[in-house]
Amino acid sequence: MLKELIKIKGTRRGLVFYFNTRDASFEELKNILIEKFQSSNGFFTNARFIISSDNDLNAEEIQIIENICKKHGLVKSESRVVEMDRITTQKAVPADNKTEYFQAEKDAVLLTRNIRSGQKVYVKGNAVILGDVNPGAQIAATGSIIIMGTMRGIAHAGSQGDDMAYVMAFRLRPTQIRISDKVCRAPESQYAVDYPEVARIVDNQIILEPYQSAKRKVVNF
Repeated sequence: MLKELIKIKGTRRGLVFYFNTRDASFEELKNILIEKFQSSNGFFTNARFIISSDNDLNAEEIQIIENICKKHGLVKSESRVVEMDRITTQKAVPADNKTEYFQAEKDAVLLTRNIRSGQKVYVKGNAVILGDVNPGAQIAATGSIIIMGTMRGIAHAGSQGDDMAYVMAFRLRPTQIRISDKVCRAPESQYAVDYPEVARIVDNQIILEPYQSAKRKVVNF
């Protein structure tokens, strides 16, 4: 039962905790977690932890879970795991006559405007947007995507299979993020943060992490 209700997966960014809120109440999950820590004899001490967004926990419940983890010696990671879509989705920017196409002459295409609802942009190379990507807008690039504003639409970086591509925004509030062939839905509202974040593939899943704490150089143009 413990394995079904609480799953722990080790990644390079820390231990990811998955809580099955569909089959158990918050109180049950909390008690199971405490019991698991108490029976571990300090095994998790100093381990970094991440709480997956694939649950129905509210902000207060998440805070309680985090406090329990910290009480038992774990350290909260600044990275976030977002839920991967389980359905097959179409390409972020399908080919049609409504799509704007750009070819990077050197390393990147620079667009100094907002991408509005209904607009579709495809860049061969890296894309830098000095503006916002609004809900209903779509942007795709064969390389990475940097948004110097708020990302609220759909982004597809590494559209030709580049697993090293990433999406960075001052405020990352996407409808959907796709990197190479990995797709994730928008994080729940309680996970929203107000600082720049980078979405990248780590351990075969999309991770969100603060821009300033990323270990690898993000802007490599």
